[in-house]
Amino acid sequence: MKLRVLLLGSLLLVACARSERAPLPGDSVSKDGGITLTPGRVPVGTSTVTSAAAPSSIEGKLFPPELVMANQAAIKLTAAQRDAIAKEVERGHAELLKVQWELDAEKEKLIAILDTDKVEEAKSKQAALEVMKREDAIKASHLAMLVRVKNLLTPEQQSELRAIREAARCGSTTADAGR
Repeated sequence: MKLRVLLLGSLLLVACARSERAPLPGDSVSKDGGITLTPGRVPVGTSTVTSAAAPSSIEGKLFPPELVMANQAAIKLTAAQRDAIAKEVERGHAELLKVQWELDAEKEKLIAILDTDKVEEAKSKQAALEVMKREDAIKASHLAMLVRVKNLLTPEQQSELRAIREAARCGSTTADAGR
């Protein structure tokens, strides 16, 4: 009973701390619940915020579905492309959800190991490795989805999205991008 109360209290503190601070490098979740390539997490909703990733970063070479869909008229996205992207997002979310649940289970195991007065280092290391393995699987799955989305776009559409993203980085509106 005492262990349960401590575990629930710890989880509550972690949840509160996560919601009140800015994400740190390596955090899994952005404020809007979106996935990043540094330990990923399943988004809880879609966002219309454009990605302002630096062009030299991994994220700068790819196009989040939210960016594509928020600018579908500007890039002249076809109905077939829109349907294909929707299918890729559904496929990606299904994959991510499964691994996210596995990650949550592994985190619970690690928390239980760390919640003792004297932590067994070998057990904690092994449990942490299992957590990181799931985080890596999430990142790989998310990257694969982003690659599939990019591959559905024409070179012209990709160029227009880069211009839109650059305009957003410079403070312009998406309507002014590429004009």
